[in-house]
Amino acid sequence: MDDKEGFEVAVKASRTILRVLGIWPNHHERTESWLSRSYFIMPTFILVYFTSFPQTMEIIKVWGDLNSVLELLTTFDIPNLISLIKILSVWYNKKVLGLLIMAMENDWKSLKTVFELRVMWKNVKLGRLITLAIYLLTYSTVATYVVMAVYITANAYKQEFILTPDNSTKLRPQYMRAHFAYDVQKSPVYEIVWIFQCIAMHLAGLSFMAIDSLFSILVLHLCGQLINLQERLKNVTENLTKRHNLSYQLSRIVMRHEQLDRFAKAIENAFNTMFLAQILLSGVVLCLQGYQIVIILTSRDTVQVTELLFMIYFILCIAFSLFIYCYIAEILRTESTEIGNAAYECNWYDLPACETRLFILTMIRSKTPFEITAGKFTAFSLQLYCSILKTSGGYLSMLLAVKERLAL
Repeated sequence: MDDKEGFEVAVKASRTILRVLGIWPNHHERTESWLSRSYFIMPTFILVYFTSFPQTMEIIKVWGDLNSVLELLTTFDIPNLISLIKILSVWYNKKVLGLLIMAMENDWKSLKTVFELRVMWKNVKLGRLITLAIYLLTYSTVATYVVMAVYITANAYKQEFILTPDNSTKLRPQYMRAHFAYDVQKSPVYEIVWIFQCIAMHLAGLSFMAIDSLFSILVLHLCGQLINLQERLKNVTENLTKRHNLSYQLSRIVMRHEQLDRFAKAIENAFNTMFLAQILLSGVVLCLQGYQIVIILTSRDTVQVTELLFMIYFILCIAFSLFIYCYIAEILRTESTEIGNAAYECNWYDLPACETRLFILTMIRSKTPFEITAGKFTAFSLQLYCSILKTSGGYLSMLLAVKERLAL
């Protein structure tokens, strides 16, 4: 497999989906047409008009019914809000992300040793594995809900209608619970709204998949470049010449390290605001969705398998998305601090004392790790992931305790 193929394999899946959403950072076109710049408005409009806004209105309408409010918030409203934030964040940072993708492509085009190429391909394969896992979880969630919605709708058509509690109005079930300012029960309005709500759910799923995948491949590429830089630093004392002496070789390594530092900061600046919103909202969703599952299992005589599967897949999808951020950020943190160990592992003891001192600044600089943060407040790590799960579990226990006390 050639170098160009490596870049294509890395970005192909994300590029395809982000183009559907109209937010792919096209690094080859310096000036985009007005149509391409504005295309993202269409999927954003579908998400807002057919899901987010009418669902928020439905929450206001059923306010006071705790179970209905929690169902709307955790199943539809908050996830749609997260997807909108992700889409708008990537669109706003298209220029920066385009430069990062261009730098990534240039790294694949540059001359590399067999070791460096092997490292880059290893990270591409890991990125593809993560992307596949994200896709499977997300579309398992979406597909389960589609099956459930189709079954409910088909059953309603079979029974001809569903009555409201006062038996006064014939209603057909919507794809998602929502309140519109007009009558959505009449054909063909009902069918159009049903289809567009289904499309909106798929668009939300696509935003989760593609943007998480894009983040993964960018950070994993950066990790691969850090590993290659470590290898160069370990071998810096070999094949020194009068022209390419230690100072020259170290200066090139330091400049490359600064390039990678700027790459990491660009990723951080492009994603940190989105991550702050997602980490806060996802913690709420994990807590409330867990509460919903407990309520369903304990208060109903019969439970629909598809409904339970949807909730389980949904929780796994949200939790896995956070895990990916923390896991990849942990790898980045580790590889960035390994630069100092690489300097220690080179044959510095064969050099004069005046030259060995050149390694000191490199080792000191590497003590400051590359980090991905949530809004500059906290750095992603596996420890943070455990804290999020523990906090969500703690609030879930509190909700269940309050419910039991109120039931007495």
